[in-house]
Amino acid sequence: MALAAVSAVGVVACSADLPGAAPTTTRATSSTSAAGVPSTAPTGTTDSGGDPTVRPTFGRARLTFFDDCPALLSYLRDESSARVSAWGLGGMPYWRGGPMPIMEESAADMDTAGGDDGASAPTAAPAAPDATVAGGYSTTNTQEVGVDEGDVVETNGSQVFVASTDGVRIVDVAEARVIDTLDLPDGTHQLLLDGTRLLVTTTTWSGVEDTVVSLYDVANPSDAVLLRRSHLEGYVVATRSIDGVARLVLTSTIANRLPFVTPDQFGQDEDTALAENRRIIAESSIEQWMPRWFDENGDGSFGPMTASLDCSSVSAPRTFAGLGISWIATIDLQAGTAPAGSAGVVSTSDLVYASPQNIYLATQSWDWFNGGIDVVGADAAVPNDEQPPTLIHQFALGADGSASWVASGEVPGRLLNQFSMGEYAGDLRVASTIDDWTGATASESVVSVLRPANGELQTIGEVRGLGLTEQIYAVRFMGTQAYVVTFRQTDPLYVVDLSDPTAPRVTGELKIPGYSAYLHPVGDGLLLGVGQNADLSGRTQGTQLSLFDVSDPANPQQLSTLMIGGSSEAEWDHKAFLYWPEDGTIAIPTSPWWGACSPDMACLADQLPSDSGGGVVVAQLQGTELVGRGVISHDRDGASGCWNPLQRSMIIGSEIATVGYDQVQFTDRASLTPRDAVRWGDADMYGCQYWID
Repeated sequence: MALAAVSAVGVVACSADLPGAAPTTTRATSSTSAAGVPSTAPTGTTDSGGDPTVRPTFGRARLTFFDDCPALLSYLRDESSARVSAWGLGGMPYWRGGPMPIMEESAADMDTAGGDDGASAPTAAPAAPDATVAGGYSTTNTQEVGVDEGDVVETNGSQVFVASTDGVRIVDVAEARVIDTLDLPDGTHQLLLDGTRLLVTTTTWSGVEDTVVSLYDVANPSDAVLLRRSHLEGYVVATRSIDGVARLVLTSTIANRLPFVTPDQFGQDEDTALAENRRIIAESSIEQWMPRWFDENGDGSFGPMTASLDCSSVSAPRTFAGLGISWIATIDLQAGTAPAGSAGVVSTSDLVYASPQNIYLATQSWDWFNGGIDVVGADAAVPNDEQPPTLIHQFALGADGSASWVASGEVPGRLLNQFSMGEYAGDLRVASTIDDWTGATASESVVSVLRPANGELQTIGEVRGLGLTEQIYAVRFMGTQAYVVTFRQTDPLYVVDLSDPTAPRVTGELKIPGYSAYLHPVGDGLLLGVGQNADLSGRTQGTQLSLFDVSDPANPQQLSTLMIGGSSEAEWDHKAFLYWPEDGTIAIPTSPWWGACSPDMACLADQLPSDSGGGVVVAQLQGTELVGRGVISHDRDGASGCWNPLQRSMIIGSEIATVGYDQVQFTDRASLTPRDAVRWGDADMYGCQYWID
């Protein structure tokens, strides 16, 4: 039975359940209740909500838009003035007292499935065989089929495009040599390749919120042509590309936009500094708040600075969600158009999920992390001992490049990463963890189903009580299934049936030691997990691959495990994971130093040279068995031992191309014998800046 045909949600959780506690199912018509609207909030309709005994009342997530710039400026001034201190507006929330919230966001933004008909398909499907590449080549391991994600490497089968901190190298596969280098500002880069167009998004190290977007024509890869370079105010949260249209989600924070003073300047006391900061806010102009952009010309000069958004395209949630503007920029890669801002939200969104039809921005209420309160009614307030909800905003992606607001809603607790959300048949499924905020209750995880209606993402069903005392480590939604991993000591695999979205229910459970941090479909009823092995006390013992049979939702089984050892970037970054369905090849980067194996475990990571800085472990799925093939390491001659791990692996024809900070190596897939490698820069140039002695 195919994975897509199994009407179940698998939830991997860990540790013994509390006595007498069982997951509970809730049917609901709305996930929110009416909120009082501050006088400075934009006008809009306020609907009444559901039963507060079913879902705690936190206030409205619904967005309302501003009619003009004076209305937006008034809102920003009032909200900022109420929160500014003698030290200005903090760029990041800080905690003022009470129990510290657990906010472990995985760097691995993992993924789920969705689409028009709700059919699931394995992610990172191999590219159609190129006429010049026998056997085809792999592409970025993405969450959704048809939704590309920015990464540090791209390939078209003939060339490999590699981003390092000092630029992008174009490597010819056949000749194994660098044929061109793209000069870029120092920083971190994300690449999106669409045909002969390469988009490079750079988060600079300039100390200001400057995102540089460079579009190249790489039709002649040995002489790439820069078509356009633009600077956008804000830092990049996510990059996506659908049908040749790139969408960047950025957040422009407000803390550093105004010339605030501090008490240590000019001998001022705190009261004087606070009064001055409020005066600065009161006299501010809309230009000082709105994100802007400008072009950089070929001669190094700059074009005019322009607002990225119209005031009427900016909205705010009823629940205050941060002093920043999160916005969506659209770039047509083939047309080479200027970045167009089409939607903005006054918030500090830090999590993005995209399906082929919609993009979702998620954030938690900023005021909660300052130990404050959030007004939810004319005469009521939520105390700061409640964990804030996660607010989610849905935007429809138009064929013209627009992003139009559809609905907003909220779920209890926090999300792990992008894999915590998945769209199916018009509904949004969300997995979240409600932490033990006060020490009085056990943490638990929740799977919620949200449906857009009348501007609200309404909760139509949910199942609670998953992984009591634990937190989510991985999520995968596929069709009518979802798999959620929680962990503390052991790892139960809950199977939750979502075939009726209004009544999710638990149908099966499997308890195993350790946990999976990334889940990947690998065939009919089979699911592969990348995570950590652990003993019965919960102590981790190194990276492990696990194969699960989930074809029977009432009886999930672990079929095979393979001990890797060390740690792998694939545990927190899904783009580091490679699965090639043609022959079952699996490749993950591995650092052997952390999570050392005991001698009796025979870990594959032990085969890596001790001075290699890490390497790639190659395995294979043979039927229902995981088999270790060997390891690939890069030449480290001349290196001083700095940490310089391999980051990515890709299939190109009969070879595995492995990519590190300073080189690309081509290795025969059958024999694991290296053919050739190309290196650039000093051996320690890229790793040492991250090394902590």
